[in-house]
Amino acid sequence: MFCIIAFVVLAILGIFSASNRQLAREALDCVLRRVTLRPCNTGFDEKMKAKILGVVIIRSESAARVLNTNFELLSWIFFVMMLASSIWSVRGLYLFYTTGSCNGLNADAFCVFDPQGANNQVSGVNKPCTVKPKTVTDITIKSIDLSTFPVKNQQSKDKIVFIGCYLCDYTRKAYPLIEQLVTKFNVNFIFADYPTKEKTDYLSRVDYCVYRENPDQFWKLNDKLFASAKTDLDSTDYVNQLMGGVGLNVSKMDACIADAQTETAVQSQFRQIENTNFFGTPTIFINGNPLVGPKPYRVYAIMLRGLWYW
Repeated sequence: MFCIIAFVVLAILGIFSASNRQLAREALDCVLRRVTLRPCNTGFDEKMKAKILGVVIIRSESAARVLNTNFELLSWIFFVMMLASSIWSVRGLYLFYTTGSCNGLNADAFCVFDPQGANNQVSGVNKPCTVKPKTVTDITIKSIDLSTFPVKNQQSKDKIVFIGCYLCDYTRKAYPLIEQLVTKFNVNFIFADYPTKEKTDYLSRVDYCVYRENPDQFWKLNDKLFASAKTDLDSTDYVNQLMGGVGLNVSKMDACIADAQTETAVQSQFRQIENTNFFGTPTIFINGNPLVGPKPYRVYAIMLRGLWYW
């Protein structure tokens, strides 16, 4: 097994050193013979063993004796460790590709491919924007009434439910990707605004009124709200300009937004969202499966249609 370990190490070193390339070739020949139950005819393993023992014996004769006596056993131990680490690395790469984390979907443990945890960041409910959920086992849309929220493509068997906040940077990162997925696959899409960063529920009331007035104009307005600068969304005049720009009667919408019944309806929507046990925005359900934080597009596509369709 020493030949296998030596081949891997020397093959990497051989990229930078011609002398190591020759040793790598000898190691490969040794590996091929060992896997076919033949001894190495180049004496490669003995040559490398002598080099290693020569270095060790200078520092400790007793350590050299132990190494010499147990060289084959230690080779097997290091081989098993190398094999296990390789399998673990491949697993981490696969999970990162399919879920956005080396540790699996929504896992917030350290991942070398996402060291800042960008794929799991959310705007926490009533907490700073850097708060991350500790668990997602309780997040669900079962028994949640979604009938009052904006929806399109209701005929599709695939469903995406997006809980987001217009002023949340993480929501703004995820929304265009989900919109692209919805357009590509004609997915049943429900959008639920939950203001984690706003001081009021004004934009939620805008959503409620506009969708009931004209669903098509709502989706046009929704895209414009996400495309606007966050500072502009604090201005009711600016939002009125956006509503007028998509063909809405602004005076009628303002009356609806100020209506006490609208406030009651919006608060009822918030209670439904809170019953999902979500931690922050964005929280996205794809066919009932929750994804917390802004994942790469491939993760959403794989979750929706499978590995080979995205």
